[in-house]
Amino acid sequence: MSSASESYAKPKKRIFANTEALDEALAQYVEEALLEAVGSRGRASLVVSGGSTPRGFFKRLADKPLPWQKIEITLADERWVTVDDPDSNEGQVRTLLPEQILDGFLSLRGAGDDAVAQVAILNTRLAEQPPFDVVILGMGTDGHTASLFPDAVQLSEGLDITNPKACLVVDPPQAPYQRISMSLARLLRSEQMVVHVTGAQKAEVLCEAWRGNDPHRFPIAAVLHQQCTPVSIFCDHNLAIAD
Repeated sequence: MSSASESYAKPKKRIFANTEALDEALAQYVEEALLEAVGSRGRASLVVSGGSTPRGFFKRLADKPLPWQKIEITLADERWVTVDDPDSNEGQVRTLLPEQILDGFLSLRGAGDDAVAQVAILNTRLAEQPPFDVVILGMGTDGHTASLFPDAVQLSEGLDITNPKACLVVDPPQAPYQRISMSLARLLRSEQMVVHVTGAQKAEVLCEAWRGNDPHRFPIAAVLHQQCTPVSIFCDHNLAIAD
């Protein structure tokens, strides 16, 4: 008799010798997916994540000859800081991706001072949009993804795949700043998802999250073990997750 975790379709792994090779392969992978979407319906959508891990990927993607004016980009989560703050995910994206993305960029932060009011605006806006073409998620060493943090009081709401809301305010118990995060339910409304992980420590956490399948301990487990949306893992270390 198979275990509970074995009853799930496993994510596809793509393992690379170094981060440079990973960054280039991921940029090419995303380029192809976006071009296919633009070719089929004239538009494409991409959800990216912040932090240090995607910087090289952003630089490689910026070099691709994409029709940026036809691509809508937003973030999986954002810290409640101004866009010019060094810790702003949006600020990083604006710096590293071509200026043309701003025409179709959806800011999670917005221009207001009230995170709850901003979430209400985002929930209305994102409810009307079709599934994303590509969602790229990172992961912290605590197993969080987007801003769905272990032990955050909003975690159950964020992980609830029946949650009709696209975004929520999150108060991380350990990490700095209040956050706005997309809910797992809205992230899963996508054609495909990529989990982008680098470094031996995160690779081991990802494997532990897969083995344990406890999303309240490692929220990334909810992404790995769901069966709604195909998941690919791009990593620069081997993973003890069978294909």
